[in-house]
Parts: sequence; structure tokens; C-alpha cells
Amino acid sequence: MDIKLLEDFVCLASLGSFTAASRERHVTQSALSRRVKSLEAWLGTELINRDSNQFNLTPQGRIFVPEAEVILRRLYNAREAARVLGTNGDFEITVASQNSIAQTLFPDWVKRLETRLDNVYVRLISEKLGDCIDLLNQGHVNYMFCYANEALTLPLDEKKFTYTTVGKDSLIPVTVPGPDRKPLFSLPGTPAKPLPFVAYAHDSVFGKAIDKLIQGRSHECYLSRRYENAYSHTLKSLVKEKLGLAWLPQSSISADFEDGSLRRAGDQRWDIAFDIRLYYHHAAASSREITILDASEEMAAELST
Repeated sequence: MDIKLLEDFVCLASLGSFTAASRERHVTQSALSRRVKSLEAWLGTELINRDSNQFNLTPQGRIFVPEAEVILRRLYNAREAARVLGTNGDFEITVASQNSIAQTLFPDWVKRLETRLDNVYVRLISEKLGDCIDLLNQGHVNYMFCYANEALTLPLDEKKFTYTTVGKDSLIPVTVPGPDRKPLFSLPGTPAKPLPFVAYAHDSVFGKAIDKLIQGRSHECYLSRRYENAYSHTLKSLVKEKLGLAWLPQSSISADFEDGSLRRAGDQRWDIAFDIRLYYHHAAASSREITILDASEEMAAELST
């Protein structure tokens, strides 16, 4: 599949107009329309609602937008890494991060490095936790950001790696508002009418934490598991399509709470607290490594103020 098809679709979804998108992409509207149809044929589903007088994405299209953005970002990162391979040497910092952290806390960390280091080149790999752990264990990255919970164990060798807690976050059950502006779905549900549940995989760190919560006697609830995905941004899209409730990181939905597009699906007793950790090798020998750890320790100190 041609990468331009993804770029065309993301541009079109962002601008909401074939006229504006064709101008941005320097193609005719008919050519842009053919490209979108080619992408739809490859996916096997329609992305644009052509029955509407106004530009609208189909539910499948709205869900595919963030997935297409992730694919493009990975391709761009891989291309850039290949271009600079061997040119940056000791100046390159490689980081693996869970996707939600890459979009929230990571930019703050990078800004702190910018004020302390010259010629900073950071290569970020945003993946699922298991993939991030593999990258760190295999020595492909210098640092790893991840969510952690004291009740869960991460498969990392404590003799090789240590961590600094640089942030806090919570998983919060959320839903869209109904016609009466009240939560469309509200925990705990009932045996006769279980709530549709948009979930993480059972073996993921978020999936394990949520499973442990809802299996506890103090949090008895009735859920019907409908959809499953590894990424919070995809689950958020499914929630906004009114397909169910989901537990999402508070850091990624604060704007949605403010504009009213998302509501709590349960009170604070349904929240799950998480630390955000930065893992790294024990030995921090160079001045650059020490500076990076100093910036991370500064973030850790701010948590207690």
C-alpha cells in the first residue's frame, strides 16, 4: 500500500473538505477521491459517508484516523532514524514509551533535556508495554517510560535496571453523555442489563489492573466485553462512538471532561492509580547520562510538592 494513501486520508479527515485537502496535497479532487477509494478497497470498508450532503467520516473512518496517524508516525520515525544512523553518535538518546505517556508526559521530559543539553537528538519509539520492555532488555533503547502498579510485576531484571517515578496518573471509567447529559453507561450495571465494555487485552498492564479491580468483591459489576485493543486512543474513539465504557488514563482525557464530550462512568472508587516510571540501566557514567537522570529526578521531586 502506498504511504500517500494514508497521508491523503489523514489530511482529508483533519481538514474535513475534499477541496481543502486536494489543495493541501497538490492533487485534483478527483485524484484525491480515487486515492481514498483505493484505501477503502484495501481496508475492505468505507471511510467516507458519501450519502451525506456534508463531509462526514463513517464510524469506521473515525476509528481508523488515529490508527493511520500512529502508522505514519512510526514510518516517519523509522525513516528519520535510518537517515541519521551513524551521524549523531553519542548525541542520540533512544527512548521507548507506552503510547499514552508519549502524548502526555514525554514532551515535558524532553523540554527539560533541551534546557540542559546541547545538540539533543531523541528517537522515540511508541509501542505497547511488552514491546517497550523487549527493546530495553535487548539494549535497543537507553530509556523506557511505562505505567506501573505496585500490585503488578514487570518482567525486568532488577540487577540490570532501576527506575525513577516521574509522574502519576489514574485509569478512570468513562462514557459519553446521553441525551439527558447524564452518563450513557454507569457502573456497576445489572445482571439483566450488563454494560458494554471496551477493553484492553487481558495480558496488558492496564488489562490486568482492571481485571483485578472488577473481580474484587468490593467492586462487583456487570459488564459485557465487546471490543478489545491495545491503545488508549483507539478505545477512546470507540467510547465516543457510543460502543461502551472504558477505563482511560486521566492525563489523556482532561480536555474531554472540560468540553463535556466524556463523563465519568463511575465514582472515584472505580479509579486505578498508576505510577509513571522511567527505567534505565544502573550505570550512569557519562555527564550526559547524569544530566538526564538529574532532569528526571527533578520531575520526581515535584510529585511531592
